[in-house]
Amino acid sequence: MKKKVVIIMALLLTLIVSSVSADARKNVIVDGQTVLFDQNPIVVNGTTLVQFTPVFKKLGITSTWDQQKKQVVATKGGTKIILNVGNKTAYVNGSPVELQVAPTVVGGKVFVPLRFISEATGASLNVTNNGNNIEVYSGNSTTSSNQTVTPSSKPSTTKIKPSSQQLENYLDQNHSILVADGSLYEVSYVGFVEDRIVIGVSFDYENYGTLINNAFDHSHIFKLMKPVAQDLQAKYGPYDVNMVMYLDFESPIYTTNFGVDNIEALNNGNYHVLKSVFYLNFLAKTKEFEGFLIDDEELIPMYSTTY
Repeated sequence: MKKKVVIIMALLLTLIVSSVSADARKNVIVDGQTVLFDQNPIVVNGTTLVQFTPVFKKLGITSTWDQQKKQVVATKGGTKIILNVGNKTAYVNGSPVELQVAPTVVGGKVFVPLRFISEATGASLNVTNNGNNIEVYSGNSTTSSNQTVTPSSKPSTTKIKPSSQQLENYLDQNHSILVADGSLYEVSYVGFVEDRIVIGVSFDYENYGTLINNAFDHSHIFKLMKPVAQDLQAKYGPYDVNMVMYLDFESPIYTTNFGVDNIEALNNGNYHVLKSVFYLNFLAKTKEFEGFLIDDEELIPMYSTTY
């Protein structure tokens, strides 16, 4: 196992270049009109979340925000929806509905799942332009009645093996923000596919501090990365998914105490440091998970379970 992981890390490091993230900006269009947000929509574990106030107004939804309860109450016609920040259980006319992703707060703004809100209030939703445009038809506008909603294509049963670039683009577009136990992380990826999917997940210094604090609960990292692995296995086929999680930071000094995998001198006199910290393995056939702490190229078992 140790030899295999060292080879995996070496292969990943040969792929690391100056990071250029794919443009993951989502445009939300309600009844033919683009919604203007203070903060752009985000994608969390494959689910698009948006600021609730601007899109609610476009959809003709009346809403209130309870700061003390951290609760959004939305009404339209005879439908009443209650969403609570950090809670995956929403309520539609008093009945509980489980969400894929809980409402969250980013930059002081409350974000809610767009598809759930749209469909719960009777709107239809269509995704175009390789996922970059999300078109919502509320039925309130005369312009929407003249438009044809293209039904979503049924997913093909044939899985296509992605290229390394396709894999990175997909991850950047759909999993650039990860959430577990109420903590939110912005990450970047590098990856490739052979007989398995191997990806490197980079955390900046600020995110990494939060990650380490949460990592004392050894299930935290599993919960963080499980949706990514499951999504890749559902989209591309029954590949094992191996992940190496990196601390990615810039330092004004170089010291061998970093124990790093890769260090690069920058033009500003600082050093770009990349250090592997965790190794994760999601086995497709047995649905087993293994998590290890990487300490001086030694794998220290942390957490294992089924998923």
